Amino acid sequence: MSDFKERNVQCILEILKKKNPATTKEIMAMRTFFPDLCAGCSSGGDVILAVKQLVEEGIVQRKWKAEEGFEWKLLSDPVK
Repeated sequence: MSDFKERNVQCILEILKKKNPATTKEIMAMRTFFPDLCAGCSSGGDVILAVKQLVEEGIVQRKWKAEEGFEWKLLSDPVK
């Protein structure tokens, strides 16, 4: 995995540790709290690509909410 993608994944994990669950919009708003990690998450698409890996690994759960879009929930905290 590229360093860029790994940082985005770590960014999502740190945000979800602070706010769980969180919508894509909420994650985008919180990325400024982690500027060293979240420099690559410049759009909702970047967030979704990073979180997709976590969903596939069973670490994060995705739920569609009609009014808010995707909501992401941290299920387990991987040791990295």
